[in-house]
Amino acid sequence: MQLSNFIRRVIFSTAFISTFLVFSISIIFQYINFENDKIHIREEFTQIKKEQIKREVLSVYNLIEQKEEILTNSVKEKLRERVTQANNLAMSIYNQNKDTKPPEEIKLLIAKAINNISYENDKTYFFINSNKGQAIIFNKNIELDSYKNVWNLKDENNNFVVQLQAKVALENKEGFLTNTFVKPDSKETKQYSKISFVELFEPYNWHIGMDEYLDDIRNYAKNEMLELISSVRFSGDNYLFVNTLDAQTLVFDGKKIKNPTTYPYKNLFQQQLKTAQNPDGGFFTYKFKKINTIKEYDKISYVKKYEKYNWIVGCGVYLDEVENELIRKEAIFKETIYQQLIYMLIMFFLISIGLYLTSKKISQFIAININYLISSFEKASKENKKIDTKNLTYEEFISLANDLNTSLENKNETEKKLQDYIHIINENVIISSTDKDGVILDVSEAFCEISGYSKEELIGKNHNIVRHPDTPNEFYQEMWEKLISGDIWKGEIRNKNKKGLDYWVFAIIKPILENEEIVGFTAIRTNITNKKYIEHLSITDELTQLYNRRFFNSKIIEEINRAKRENNNFSFLIMDIDYFKQYNDTYGHQQGDLALEKVASVLKIRTNRGSDFAFRLGGEEFGIITALDKSKVIEFANLIKNEIENLQIEHKASKISKYLTISIGIVSKKDKDIPSSHDLYKEADDCLYEAKKLGRNSIFIL
Repeated sequence: MQLSNFIRRVIFSTAFISTFLVFSISIIFQYINFENDKIHIREEFTQIKKEQIKREVLSVYNLIEQKEEILTNSVKEKLRERVTQANNLAMSIYNQNKDTKPPEEIKLLIAKAINNISYENDKTYFFINSNKGQAIIFNKNIELDSYKNVWNLKDENNNFVVQLQAKVALENKEGFLTNTFVKPDSKETKQYSKISFVELFEPYNWHIGMDEYLDDIRNYAKNEMLELISSVRFSGDNYLFVNTLDAQTLVFDGKKIKNPTTYPYKNLFQQQLKTAQNPDGGFFTYKFKKINTIKEYDKISYVKKYEKYNWIVGCGVYLDEVENELIRKEAIFKETIYQQLIYMLIMFFLISIGLYLTSKKISQFIAININYLISSFEKASKENKKIDTKNLTYEEFISLANDLNTSLENKNETEKKLQDYIHIINENVIISSTDKDGVILDVSEAFCEISGYSKEELIGKNHNIVRHPDTPNEFYQEMWEKLISGDIWKGEIRNKNKKGLDYWVFAIIKPILENEEIVGFTAIRTNITNKKYIEHLSITDELTQLYNRRFFNSKIIEEINRAKRENNNFSFLIMDIDYFKQYNDTYGHQQGDLALEKVASVLKIRTNRGSDFAFRLGGEEFGIITALDKSKVIEFANLIKNEIENLQIEHKASKISKYLTISIGIVSKKDKDIPSSHDLYKEADDCLYEAKKLGRNSIFIL
């Protein structure tokens, strides 16, 4: 009938258009929100980086303070110990001679004995004054015969130096003082700050003392801190720098300057100096090149002045990292939209079929009811009887009731199927839901099965209950930062079940929002333990748990290409256990395997940087790939060689040591000088041969 067909078309068209509009509007709003969020992300990322570099500078600032305090305390302890020793020596001389020699002779013996005390590579010296102002030892000279009066001797701050020393000795027996004085071995008249320690020598009413100049202490502390600062790296190309207030460069481009020179960028230094005048330090922006490049990038730095050293300590971060982060997030957003479009097309297809069948059913139902009314009316007309509307109504209600019962039965059957589906999902899909603080509210049976915990043991707990102890805190910090910002997090997670066994899952975690606020999280996981185990087996040597030869063949090519692409250093170490065949013949292959495992453990510990890789190449032969330059890789190789010998693995059959040792051949090249992997391996093997010719337990580098 025309009416029923019209109704069917209206229902189908209205539902289809509404669904299409909902999906379209949703995608449009997501895009608008993402564009708005980009501004917030840029500001937030910049603020995070500013806090990071400020934290780095303040950390170094505090470390300098601590270092100077530690050195000062160490110097004080040294002064106290030496003065006490000198006082004990004086007392010993006095006690040995007081009954046999006159006082003036004993005094001279004491003065000579103390004045002759010296310390290698140490500028400290003793002084002795009477507590009435006579100099006994002054500027390393014995003044007993001259009766030199130093009672009114003042330093450049107009302090009576000897009077203060005598006061401390008489009132407290011993103590520290701070004053200024010329250096005895210098022709300068300039006075320098120094720390002094004096102790009372009662027999002759003297005080014996020693001092240390503060500039000597600080020069030592400065040098150590500059070495430390120059070694610090974080977030890729970011590093610390140090300049003096008079524009001398101490740490530049992440390197300590051996012979400080004038800072090469005058205008930039003026920015640093102006900003550093703020007692709390400050930020400033500029353009600057990255290490090993000539291209300049926008950069923001934080600087703070360290008054005691007249230093400007600073740290910067390149702002192009913000744009790289935005590009990454935009790629994720596009991938999400693409997936939504696929889901939308699938749903359109399913909805279209459902709407068609539903609208057809409705139109048929209407047609049946209209035909029933027409036939009832025709029958009543033929019999010339009034239609019993009461009965007609009753019959319609019965028909409706039957239809409702049929619908209800269909509904119950559908719900039963839905429950069956939920049960299947519960048993086979690893699902959990938490509140906004990460406390578990519900889990699927599949979650219980893989974790080994019951639902009662999990609900109310945090997911830390299955956290693997080897997973770094940074991994979860990054995850929470993304989730709290409202984004979906995807990734692989390593967990530990109730029995202590490892398992891996691929997780998709989505925030649950109510009124634009996060109220919880839902996570769906897939068990990928077997996949991770197979991946691990394919690249790992079974005995030593180092990377195997198969992984080495691909990794060396990859790292060579990376070094050339990034204009970086590339070093390859190949090492062989000395007289290992004789070791196996002497102790047996089982002990040989244990020795290989111990050697591998040293290599594994020493290759913990992201650019280091350790391999078992075969038998007793091992290899290491690293980005260290030629000077540092030699230190690195010596460290490994010494640590392996220090394992003290007994080797009676060795001709060079009573312990197990290794020989190492090294090839170290830079970017374009790096040969092919085949030639590189041959050169390293030749170096290993030369190391063995040197007598083994040796290193040879090309």
